[in-house]
Amino acid sequence: MIDYHLLAVLATYAQVGTLAKTAQKLGLTQPAISHSMQKLETDLGVALFIRQPNKLYLSETGKYAAREAKKVLNNNANFVTRVQRFSQNQATLTVAANAPGPLIVLRSLAPTNVQIQADFLVANVAESLTDEQVTCVLINHPLKAFDITSVYLGTEKMAVNLPADSPLANQPTLTFQDLRGQTLLSPQNIGFWQTIYHDQIPAAKLIYQDQSQEYSEILNYSRLPFFTTNLTNLNDEWGQHLPNDRLLKPLTDKVAHQRFYACFLSRNRQRVMPLVEQLQERWAQLDAHP
Repeated sequence: MIDYHLLAVLATYAQVGTLAKTAQKLGLTQPAISHSMQKLETDLGVALFIRQPNKLYLSETGKYAAREAKKVLNNNANFVTRVQRFSQNQATLTVAANAPGPLIVLRSLAPTNVQIQADFLVANVAESLTDEQVTCVLINHPLKAFDITSVYLGTEKMAVNLPADSPLANQPTLTFQDLRGQTLLSPQNIGFWQTIYHDQIPAAKLIYQDQSQEYSEILNYSRLPFFTTNLTNLNDEWGQHLPNDRLLKPLTDKVAHQRFYACFLSRNRQRVMPLVEQLQERWAQLDAHP
């Protein structure tokens, strides 16, 4: 079996082009690099270099071997990373989502064995599960793959909060289209909801705020409409200190009602389902006592 160290020397030499630079990059002496290259040729039983006085070149076979060595080294690095991720996920459930709603519910449970990814997961969701980057994803659609289980958690329901003298105040319910041309305030980090706002509300001016304290102060010292959902009150940061002089108007659009699912590898069902059941129970409590 070829020593990975020898493959690293060959791949590095192919990258930097000289013995001196290879030695410097790997923290070795030039004689040690030369010895490693000779040993690799012996182990492979082929010539990898064209040797001339004071010059050393990779042969075509050497160039091919360097490319293959790079692949082997990358595969080895990926193997190590995946094993380490798997080991970590055995002790801790790593959870990601594509919007803040389900994470609000999750944080309200104060779980001790859960690590939440800070950034929203918007692409390559299935791959993030199969590569052991995350243990569970909370997203607004089920994943259709034979080795992935998707379990319904609950529905996030959007509403708009209007000042009492708004022309829309007398309507019992509203649609996004009814908010045409309105100026509304919203938190900045809201995942896919930001796209929905821009796609569904014609000519609206959305003002985004990335600081929760400033957000609540602006709302309390203005008459700006703002959005909330059935999950907002659980949010210790963005759901508190909001003005109580607005009229809550549910939005009836289908896209204003987002169904969320917990998706995970089927082999992890036993580990993940206790958390999923807690999320379902907490969500049901919110629906029963809005």
